[in-house]
Order: sequence, then structure tokens, then C-alpha cells
Amino acid sequence: MKKSLCVLLSLLLAAGTLCLASGCSTGGENGDGSENPAQAVTPSEGGDENPAPETAPETDEKLPAPPVEDMGGAVLTILNMTPEAFNWADTRMFAAEMDGEILNDALYSREQKVEELYNASLEERQTTNNGGADLTKAVKSGDHICDAAMVFDASVDDVLTQGSLLSWNELDLDLSTPWWDSAATEQYNFYGIQAAVSGAFSLYNYSTRHCYVFNSGILENAAPGTDLFSEVREGSWTLDRMYALGAFGVMDLNGDGEMKPNDDQWGIVSSVTRHYSALLAGAGVKYIDRDEDGILQFAVPGNEYAMNVISKLVQINEGNDIYTSGTNDIGGGAESPIFYNGRAMFVAAYVGEAARMRDIEFDIGIVPPPKFDEKQERYYSLVEGGAQSVLPKTLAGDEKHKAAVLLDAFAYYSFEESVPAYIELVLMTKVARNEDSSDMIRVCFDSSIYDLGTGIWSSDTKNQFTANIFLPRSDTAASLCAKIQKVIGKQLERFTKSVMEMQG
Repeated sequence: MKKSLCVLLSLLLAAGTLCLASGCSTGGENGDGSENPAQAVTPSEGGDENPAPETAPETDEKLPAPPVEDMGGAVLTILNMTPEAFNWADTRMFAAEMDGEILNDALYSREQKVEELYNASLEERQTTNNGGADLTKAVKSGDHICDAAMVFDASVDDVLTQGSLLSWNELDLDLSTPWWDSAATEQYNFYGIQAAVSGAFSLYNYSTRHCYVFNSGILENAAPGTDLFSEVREGSWTLDRMYALGAFGVMDLNGDGEMKPNDDQWGIVSSVTRHYSALLAGAGVKYIDRDEDGILQFAVPGNEYAMNVISKLVQINEGNDIYTSGTNDIGGGAESPIFYNGRAMFVAAYVGEAARMRDIEFDIGIVPPPKFDEKQERYYSLVEGGAQSVLPKTLAGDEKHKAAVLLDAFAYYSFEESVPAYIELVLMTKVARNEDSSDMIRVCFDSSIYDLGTGIWSSDTKNQFTANIFLPRSDTAASLCAKIQKVIGKQLERFTKSVMEMQG
């Protein structure tokens, strides 16, 4: 394995700094001339209509649990961020006691179950640093402070390139089970090396999953009889459909002949970053992805489908008042006062933000980001701004077996208990508590898509597109790609070298 990886690295470098010499012009083509779904999923190549679920099944029948093993009182320690250090996501992993709150009690219950069944203890070590600095410092000094750690997805490369991580390949663990997010497993597997994963014991990536929240009253008044839940199930919930509905919601409330964010009613609101990230990923497009050989690359240049999607997203906002950011913010949260004040039909949000919409005075609904068009075979809900689970390089010997057994059990019982409780928590807002709403949240959870260009390399890709394409609504993606491609190539080359060293 090590030899083959070294050969691969040599080929990468000989190829001209990760496709730079060729301009990645082959980025969108397979040998048969078809577009490569590893870079941008075309509407006709989206994969299975019903991807493997990552949430608890809808029946009462539970999936088979992992084998129980007496761990002899072993202690599993997880380094986790405090809520203050990661306040845009749900960081809760442990509960001190039962208190009657649905999610708290589910967290407590699944922890106790694992401890009793496996004769072990699960404990949390908290950190106020979300970039993995505490983990790196401990590893460099030889201190084993945890068996696994939660690290901000944008910081995974920092801890990896500093030599702080152990590959998950070192654990005897089946990551194909539904309590491990298969999309995260795929995205954070670099050249056969599993650098990070996402297990159901963490709510980070459930709470930072993209969705659209709609004002049920505005929707019904503007388009009576519209059933978005049925449209999602039928596959007709698309970009054009969302904008068509949004157009019905636009109203000049004060009659001054001008649409102003603070005065009038809008079809769609959000920060610029949140809205376009949701729609771009919803179309199956990634900024950073792998080519047909599994090599990381800047996936937009040379990809006709990706360029067409970006152009459509710019043009669909030209000359109308359907969408507004309310501000010129290119980042930040989507908890727009426009939506909260009842003056917008849709808002792009994280699922976790929808869970906090308890003080609004109107009913809401939740749907996944729309497909690009009806030919697209499945929905994609971008997961960004969350945290991944990593292993410290100090994990060794029998500690690896302990970590594999207990993390798998922790993920399984979380999948069965705390994830359904989290769904119910979301439904306890102004969302109608019915089967439709539950189904929509499950669609979001079952539609994971991760993009390293909205995480690790967001400053070089996503933020550049936000500031130079989507914010000014400028259809100049080709020239922007040429401008930033060399920078991206160097970043990927450096990262690839570090990944290969994990095998050393």
C-alpha cells in the first residue's frame, strides 16, 4: 500500500501540480465522453433515487446492533468543543442526567446503554478551540488526551498536515453501516486513507445540514393548494419551481414602487453564501472533488455542467426581486430578520437553525434544497460548517480496539435513539408536527453531500465565487477559475503530500 501511494504521489507531481499544466480540461469527461459524476453530478447521473439512509428507519424494527463485548471497565474519551466555541452547530454529545427534555434524555439514555452493555465508561473532554490546536499540541508533546476528537471541518487539513492524525484504517470498523455517514466517509477518504468520519454520536453534521424553511401562510396565500411535501416526494421540487413560487410571494408592502429589504415582502432571503452554497450543491456541483482516477482537483474548470449551473444561478436572479440577502454579507448565519418578521416565503437555513425557530408567530415547513431540474435523480443537502471525528496519532495498541468497539456502539445507539429525538426536537418548533415534516427532515439527512471547497479550501474557492460571482451577480466564472486555479493546485499538492505521510 505504501509503495503504491508513493507511486501515485509521483504521478501527481509529474502531471504538473495536480492538473495545473493541463488546466484540468479533462475534469468533466470520462473515457466514453460522458460527464464524470465525481466532479459534478449531472441531472441524469445523480445515482439512486433513495440513497442509503443515515437516520433511523421509519419502521419500529431496529437494525442489528454491533456485537457486545465486555471491555473490562475501559474508558473512551472524546475531545469535544464547548457550545461557546462552536455556537452555530449543536455540539451536545453527553448529558449529566435525565431532565425531561427529549434530546437530553435520549443522549443520556444511549450513553448509559453503551456503558452498561459494554462494561465501559464514555467521557467528554471539552475544548474551547475549534481548530484542533489542543489536539495537535498534545500529540506533539506525546500526551494521549483523548481517543477521538471533534474538529471543525475547515481545520481538518491543519491537524492533518501537522502530523497529528491516525488513519481510521487502523481500526477494525465497518464504516458502511448507516450509523456512519457514507458521504462523509467517501469525502474524507484520500487515496485510500480515511482521515476523518462522521458518526451518529455527533449532532454537528445533522444541525449544519442545508434546507429551506418556508412560511406556510405566505405560501398558501400566494399559491393556494401548493403541497411542497408531495412535490419533493414526486421529484418535481426544482430550482425553477422554487423561484416561480418565490415570485408569487414578492409584494411591495408600503406601495412606494421600490423593493426594500426592511419594508417589503420577498420570495427568498438568506446570506449570499448560504443561499448559493445550498443551490450549487443541490445541483450536485462541488468546488473541490476527485477526477476519474480519484485525484483531488479544482472541479469547476472544464466542467460544462458545473459552469452551466453557476451561470443559471446568476441569471435567475437578474432583473427581479425574488431573492435578497438583505445585506452584503458573504457569510454568517441565515436567521434573517426579514424571514423572522414574516416578510419572506423561503429562507435558506441549517436544520439546526430551524430547530431554534421557536419565537416566530407563524407556521413553517421544511424542504431540502431543490434539484437543478427534474432529470436529476436525487436531492443533495450540503453539510458544511460542521465537525468531523478524527483520531489522535497517540492512539496505539489495545486502545485502537477499544476505540473501534465503543465508537461503533456509541454511533449505533445514537442512530437509534438520539437522532430520532433530534428530529422530534426540530418538529417541536412552529413546524407542523406530522408525518410530512418528519419525512422532509429525513430527506435532508439522507441526502448528504460534502464539498471540501466549502470546508477545507473555502477561502480559496467558495468565498471567491461568493464575492466575485454570486454577490455582484456576475457571470464571469471562467475568468475567476483561471485566476484562482494555480493557488488551489498548490494547496492540494501540499495536502496530498501530508496525506501520504500518514502511511509512514
